[in-house]
Amino acid sequence: MRFMKSSFTSFFTMIADMQSEVVCSRCRNILLYPRGATNVCCALCNTITQVPPPGMEMAQLVCGGCRTLLMYTCGATSVRCSCCNIINHVT
Repeated sequence: MRFMKSSFTSFFTMIADMQSEVVCSRCRNILLYPRGATNVCCALCNTITQVPPPGMEMAQLVCGGCRTLLMYTCGATSVRCSCCNIINHVT
């Protein structure tokens, strides 16, 4: 039984390492996609969201105005919310 549990855990660790995430451009849900994909279709609203190119590090923050989860490229000093247009300063 230990072998199966260890293999099971290793399998899901491997799968997680092969995936990335992006926020849906329409409904703002987090979408998982396989690395190397150029876009991903949201299962909830069917919107196709473009995936950032490989090597572009992304970060997340919650908008201070409307509490929407925002993704932005690392190094940005501020992020404008696409829902309420508030400018969020990155700490």
